[in-house]
Amino acid sequence: MNSALVRTLRRHAKDYSILGVLLVLCVFLALSTETFVSVSNVQNVLQQISVVGIITMGMAMLLVSGNFDLSVGGQVALIGVVTAMLANGPGLATAVVVAVLAGTALGAVNAAIVTLLGVNSLVATLGSGMAFTGAAYLLSGSAPIVLEDRGLQTAMSVTLAGLPVPVYLLAAVIAVSVWFLHFTVGGRRLYAVGANADAARTAGVDVDAVRRLPFVITGFYCGVAALVLVGLLNSAQPGVGGNYPLQVIAAAVVGGVSIAGGRGTILMAIIGVVLIGVVSNGFNLLSLDPNFQNVFTGAIVIAAVALDTHLRKRALRTSALARQRRRTGGQPPADRVPDRATPVTTSS
Repeated sequence: MNSALVRTLRRHAKDYSILGVLLVLCVFLALSTETFVSVSNVQNVLQQISVVGIITMGMAMLLVSGNFDLSVGGQVALIGVVTAMLANGPGLATAVVVAVLAGTALGAVNAAIVTLLGVNSLVATLGSGMAFTGAAYLLSGSAPIVLEDRGLQTAMSVTLAGLPVPVYLLAAVIAVSVWFLHFTVGGRRLYAVGANADAARTAGVDVDAVRRLPFVITGFYCGVAALVLVGLLNSAQPGVGGNYPLQVIAAAVVGGVSIAGGRGTILMAIIGVVLIGVVSNGFNLLSLDPNFQNVFTGAIVIAAVALDTHLRKRALRTSALARQRRRTGGQPPADRVPDRATPVTTSS
């Protein structure tokens, strides 16, 4: 029983360690400040993480499948500009529908570049992100677009049971992501492709189709996130998403989603999002230099990736030893067993 418990703790060491860091940080901030545990501050933190959290759910699926999307900032910026322009023109209802469809379309563009053209996802989405951001600046004239109709801002400011609408949208996205990734065949195929694409292809999985889906889902989520952001600001700003790619990747990786693919859960990603949000809020409450926040977050990301690499290498070694023992029936390899049938002779 003890050995089984030890193996379980080792297998989930990263998950428990990040959760432990989050709990320690919350206790520290609760003791160091008077407002951290207040209802208004908790509401503020949840609302602040809503946009990044929505996008992170899509990024978690991409990482599980072994891909990245560095264009999420450009997608949010471009969708936001289109939303504001349509809201000030045809109307808010049209803008909301087009925003979601535009996000899905941009995700499909990334999927096509990666799967049809065979471009590495890191390079492909870096390029498409620059293109999306450039298009946002061109459409907006490099200036913010203020919404004349405040209906979207009013909708996002509504509170239900003490929580604003963006928090409920985040919760809905989390629920859909949990269902898809953990309870559907498509989700299991994402894990299979991320862990070993060649083996998945041999098993009859359409690898390209599986890889396309999380790009499209991420684009859809970017559309939802853009609506939330435009509603909170009551304006669209073409340069607003510059830091989003690194923030969402950092949140997912810090939470425990493997950057190498094939491992991670939505719960891990949520923990990472909350941790990044608490760090940001804590630095504001303590009136610390915001630059230290980047240093601290960067250090956490490096530590998380290093720990993930160590655990992955140890898992590979353990798997190799287990296969070797099965082949040899628990005995050492044949080249290490002395040949008792051969007499040992000595020269006189």
